[in-house]
Amino acid sequence: MSCRAWSVVAVALAVALRMSPNEALAQARAPARAPGGAARGADGLARARVLDREAAKAYAEGRYNDAIRYFEESYRLGGPPFELWNIAKCHVRLDQLEQAADVLERYLGTPALPEEDRAEATQQLDAIRKKPSVVTIATQPSGATVTLDGRVRASSAKTPASLLVSPGAHTVLLTYPTYVPQTKSFDASYGRAILLDVALREESQRESTLLTLGGDVGVMIPKLGSVGGNVHPTLVVSGSYRFARLGPTTFRAGAMVMLTGDSWDNTVGSTNVAAPCGKLDSPRSATALSAFATGSAGWELFPRLSVQALMGLGVAGYLAGDLGGDVFVPACSPSPGARPDLMVGGRIDYALTPMVHLSVLPLVLQVQPSFAGTRSAPVDASGVWMRATIALGAGIDL
Repeated sequence: MSCRAWSVVAVALAVALRMSPNEALAQARAPARAPGGAARGADGLARARVLDREAAKAYAEGRYNDAIRYFEESYRLGGPPFELWNIAKCHVRLDQLEQAADVLERYLGTPALPEEDRAEATQQLDAIRKKPSVVTIATQPSGATVTLDGRVRASSAKTPASLLVSPGAHTVLLTYPTYVPQTKSFDASYGRAILLDVALREESQRESTLLTLGGDVGVMIPKLGSVGGNVHPTLVVSGSYRFARLGPTTFRAGAMVMLTGDSWDNTVGSTNVAAPCGKLDSPRSATALSAFATGSAGWELFPRLSVQALMGLGVAGYLAGDLGGDVFVPACSPSPGARPDLMVGGRIDYALTPMVHLSVLPLVLQVQPSFAGTRSAPVDASGVWMRATIALGAGIDL
């Protein structure tokens, strides 16, 4: 890939036009134009020719930076367009492929280029743009499985690994047992070497846990339609199984049972008497029991601290001997039945040991339709029932 000098063009013209080399050289000088299009004088062209010779000499001696400066000045003084091609070849020798591509684009933008030169320069520009890169991947610890663009290459599936990649955007996934998977993205261009040095992070006990069992105690605040209930203690028992992980997010499925007491007043002055049993024994309290199938998404904020978003769908039941007061029409043989129950909430866990963690339920909200037999007048308890729970507890990770 030698550079082109004006003397080469002169000899070619002498052969083609049957004139002396000196005449041909004069002819080669004649069409040379400054980049702005204005013709240079004889003095400028003479200086450009001298610079061209110095540039060719520097190129032959491997002094490519000097050659670039000479070729650029020669072109500025009115040298022919192939000075740009010479500059591009110098950049290629210096492994400056981005600069070479830019100069070749300028060269190809020159009008009236010989077709042979245009084809050759176009081929060289295409080769520069399509030159593959080598990406070298190292991890601490080594031995991580490398998945490049969704595929594992058997020849270099473990780190440290060196892979040949085509130009463009790529994604590599690094996995290692008991360590958090890491995804890295990179762009390959102009054959540039790429180094990815990744420090893998060991999974915390919470991240590696498959099965978690826990219990929490707290308080529940009810809203029974338009009737406000009294605050009561509540018990929450739960279990979950981690079935998937997507990046930093872990997904769990499980079950939750919530047990609490409900009580309310008798502001409406209900007689709390019902046939055939007569006076009711405890018409203003009942035990609420809810069971949910749950799903959650969790994130580790710090090595020992993680949070979860909870959602559950289940059924709510009521355990009572007789009912009345502000909430129910008096009945001594109540059959409130079961109602669908929706639960949303959050959980915060702090690991005390690799297996034991403290938990906080900052808010768990239950929403359900009212039970059968609820009062609609003079107060209305027949609307949507809600319960808000706050609880503290502990759990074990298996």
